[in-house]
Amino acid sequence: MSSRRIRDMLREFEREIEETIEEILDNIMGTYEAKPLWSKDGTLEPLVSVVEKEDKYVITIDLPLANLETLSITGKYNYIELRCKLKQSVKLSDWPMSRTEFREYRKTITLPNDADVAKFEIRKHVEYSIIEIIVPKKKT
Repeated sequence: MSSRRIRDMLREFEREIEETIEEILDNIMGTYEAKPLWSKDGTLEPLVSVVEKEDKYVITIDLPLANLETLSITGKYNYIELRCKLKQSVKLSDWPMSRTEFREYRKTITLPNDADVAKFEIRKHVEYSIIEIIVPKKKT
């Protein structure tokens, strides 16, 4: 086999590897659709972390400047819906959306089908403006 033939085979192999890596990255990144955490209707989407444990899901939500007395959480199907008003409206003057005043947090969290969203518990950490929602898994 000639050295030219070997170089051509190596280039082809390298091209196939690059295409495969690009395809994998596109598939991974395609599942994480970038979207803003705010809306022109004056709502913000809080930062959320969902951790699966053996028998439950622990949802941690960061709600800075939230009035936790207005917190509303409902569970339906495999969704947890959260709404909470801010203590005061927030307007960021150096931001492109500076005309929008934010007044409320709103978030819908989708959980796997084994989550028993009708039986969730809430733990408030008022001093840090963080809440935890504990959602048990359905018993099988």
